Amino acid sequence: MSSGTRNPYATPRLYIEGVESNEYLVEEGEGVYSRSNVCPEGRRCFGKVVYGVVLDEILDLLEKRVRRAFIVEPGDKPGEGLLVEKGVYAEPIPVYGSRTVIEVLEGDEVKRGDVVGLVVTRKYELRKIRTHVDGTVVYIYSSPEGPPDENIVFITPSGSVKRVRIKG
Repeated sequence: MSSGTRNPYATPRLYIEGVESNEYLVEEGEGVYSRSNVCPEGRRCFGKVVYGVVLDEILDLLEKRVRRAFIVEPGDKPGEGLLVEKGVYAEPIPVYGSRTVIEVLEGDEVKRGDVVGLVVTRKYELRKIRTHVDGTVVYIYSSPEGPPDENIVFITPSGSVKRVRIKG
């Protein structure tokens, strides 16, 4: 799990394959993507969307599978990306309560029992939310509605995440 030295306030970027946008990540070669304002025909492109509020477009909560391939560029690590392909298993860990704090960041490796979030209940009790799976944190959803705070931390098996380089 992260040592806590990373900046949790730097907003990540989310790119979804096949989405129209004014900013794209275009595949240049194995594990390398470049930024572009157009998607060249015949190339694999990922369109930029607002991070944190997209859910149903990329993740199926019932099947616990990725619906569309996506790349997350952690806010504190520009130039690095996490590529998650369509069909990959993604375990949702809900962090839901009157007030919540997420204790992990995208790209963090977690082990079963690690704390992923803290929740303050309506009775003002503090609860630790722990993961029940090992893997890599790939996406953190935050509902734009509320209160209460509703977040979901998505963890995929470590081997299913491809770390890519983003140029430009």
